[in-house]
Amino acid sequence: MAGWLAPDTKFYNGLVAVTEAIIINVLFVLFCLPVITVGASVAGAHAALLQQLREEGSSPAKTFWNTFKETFWRATISWLLILVFLLLAAWEIWAIGRMDLGLAGTIATVLSITGTILILGFAVWYFPYISQYKAPIGSATKRSALLAFRYLPRTLLALALLLIQPAILYFNPDILGVLVFANLLILPAAILYLHDILLAAPLRAYGSHE
Repeated sequence: MAGWLAPDTKFYNGLVAVTEAIIINVLFVLFCLPVITVGASVAGAHAALLQQLREEGSSPAKTFWNTFKETFWRATISWLLILVFLLLAAWEIWAIGRMDLGLAGTIATVLSITGTILILGFAVWYFPYISQYKAPIGSATKRSALLAFRYLPRTLLALALLLIQPAILYFNPDILGVLVFANLLILPAAILYLHDILLAAPLRAYGSHE
């Protein structure tokens, strides 16, 4: 057994990676609780997970906290604007569903859903981008939007990963308790890590022009 736990074994490295992911996930969940801090928490988690992906040795908790502080205002302002848009879109879809508007209602619903997809596609790139580069909001917004369209298949795949949990819950509501536990333990960090695998190379390429 001691051989398995030797620092140079794959088992040991995997155990360390999972432990770090759990630490990042717990920090992410805790720092998301005030809601207003969700954006900075996402940026902090991306910074720590990208560091893990690159096999850099700094503490994930320290990286999370430093990035949380450094990106707080950029991330918070952007997150609140995104949240307002998403809430308005959700309200519009709900309101349209309660009215018999025929074709006009269908078109309005499609436009709302399309806008929601676009803003989420942008957000998928924005928070990891500001976690790596100290660009002002305007520049980071432009770069993130360009990345979302230039690498559209990656953007769509990242969005698809976000839909896994709602889809599972829709088809099997009894699994809610398991999903809650998984989210508290590691699931958000695992999804963000998959995002970072998809986005790391383009982010680094674009960052070289900063």
